[in-house]
Amino acid sequence: MPSTPPDLHTSRSLPTAALYPSPFSLSLYGDPESEASDLIESVRAQGVLVPLVVTPHAEGWEVISGHRRLACARALGLGEVPCEVREFGSPAAKKLAILEYNRQRRKTFSQLMREADALEELQVFEGQRRRFANLRQFQGPPTERPDSDARTGGRTDAVVARAIGLGGKDLYRQARAVWRVAREGDARALSGVAQLDAGTKSIHAAYKDLRRRDRFSAGFRPTPYDVWPFRHDRAFGVPHPGAIPPAIIAHLLHYYTSPGDLVVDPMAGGGTTLDVCTSMGRRCLAYDIHPVRPEINHADVNSGFTQETNGCALIVADPPYHTMLARRYGSDGLATVPLADWLGFLRRFARDALAVLRPGGHVALLLANQTEKDLPAGYGYLDHAFYGYSALIAAGFLPERRISCPMDGAYLPQQVRRARAEGRMLGQVRDLLVMRKPNGGNDLVQGLAASELVDLTPHEGV
Repeated sequence: MPSTPPDLHTSRSLPTAALYPSPFSLSLYGDPESEASDLIESVRAQGVLVPLVVTPHAEGWEVISGHRRLACARALGLGEVPCEVREFGSPAAKKLAILEYNRQRRKTFSQLMREADALEELQVFEGQRRRFANLRQFQGPPTERPDSDARTGGRTDAVVARAIGLGGKDLYRQARAVWRVAREGDARALSGVAQLDAGTKSIHAAYKDLRRRDRFSAGFRPTPYDVWPFRHDRAFGVPHPGAIPPAIIAHLLHYYTSPGDLVVDPMAGGGTTLDVCTSMGRRCLAYDIHPVRPEINHADVNSGFTQETNGCALIVADPPYHTMLARRYGSDGLATVPLADWLGFLRRFARDALAVLRPGGHVALLLANQTEKDLPAGYGYLDHAFYGYSALIAAGFLPERRISCPMDGAYLPQQVRRARAEGRMLGQVRDLLVMRKPNGGNDLVQGLAASELVDLTPHEGV
C-alpha cells in the first residue's frame, strides 16, 4: 500500500471537543471505545505520548490516526491532546493514509475484509482515472466508459492480498468468497465470519464449508442401507449443542419427501434441516424455543404446532435426549425436566404431529439411549427410542422404519481409557424412528390395532 505524503504537516495541542472520528475509519474498524480498555491506564499515567494525526474538518478536525487515544483522553476528561495536522490532496489520499496508519494494527477477519473492500474500490477508482487520462478523446465521465466496469481479479487480487497481509491471491479469493456470501445475509457464512473473527476457524476451513453446501443438490448418492453412520458437517447449520448430521436430513428428504414438499423442524437448533432443505429443493418451516437464526421462528413445541404447518409432508425432530445434554441447553427446555415429564412430552408431540401431517406423511424422531446419568434406581439404561416408538404408535402412527444412526464417538482419549479401566461402555447407540400417518381405510384400522400393542405408562419409581 503506497504511503501518502501530506501537503501540510504541523504540530499543536487541540481541544478534544473539536476532534471528530473519521467516518471511514469507523466503517472499517468499528467503535474505538471497545478497544481502548488496554490503553487507558497508560494514558492515565503518562498522558498521550504519540500525537494524533488530524486534518481540517468543516466543524473542527477529523482524526486520521489515534481514535483509541482520543477515546481514552475523553474518558479521562483530558481537555487537550497533542496533534499533527495534515492536509491531503483528495478523499482517496485521505483514505489511503488511514489504511497506512493502521497497517500494524491487530485486526479481525471482518476488519481485514472491510479494508479489502475499500482498497478494491480505490484500485478501481485509480484504474479508471489512469485509463481516462489515456483516452482524452472520450468526452463523458469515467463511470460512463464501456471499459469502466473494472474487475477485481488478476493483479488487483494480489495487490490487495499483500496490502492487508493476507498472503497470496488464492487465499484472498477464498476469504472474499466467504465474505461475499456473508454480506448477502447467509446465516452459515455469518457464523463462519464470527468464528474467523474469534480465531476459531481458518479461512480455508470456512471456504471448504461454503463449497460443500451443494453436495446434496446434484449427484447425491443415498445409501441403500438402514445404518446411517454419518458425521457432522459444519457446512450446514450454525454451531449448536447436539447438532444433527446433515446427511441424516438429506436421506430423510430423499426417501420420504419430493421436491417442493413442506418439511417442519420444531426443534431446529442451528438450522441444519433448513439448510439441507434449501440444498435439496424442499420448503422448510423451522422453530425453536431459543432461535439462533432469523429464519428460525420462535415457538415452543410443547404448545403444539402452528397453523401454517398443516398439511406438511415430513416432521423432523432431534430433541434433547432427556438430561444427557442438560448443561448445554437452557434451563427452560426439555433437557432438564423429570423423566415423567419427558415421556409426557413424547405423547403430546406424537398426537400433535399426527394432527398436522398430511395423510401418508411421515414423522422422523432421532433418539439415543441414556446411560449412566440420571437413571432410576436399578436401571442400567433408558431406551428413549422405545419410549418414542410407543408414543408414536399409541398416537395412531404406523411404523415405517427404524434406522441406526450411531453417534460419531466424539470421546476424548482419556474418557475411553477410563471407561476401559472401570469396565464401562460408552454410549453410541442412536435410532431414527420413521413413522407414517395412515391414509385412511385399512391403514387407519391397522393404526388403531397397533396402538393397543404398547403401553407408555412409566414403571413405578421412574
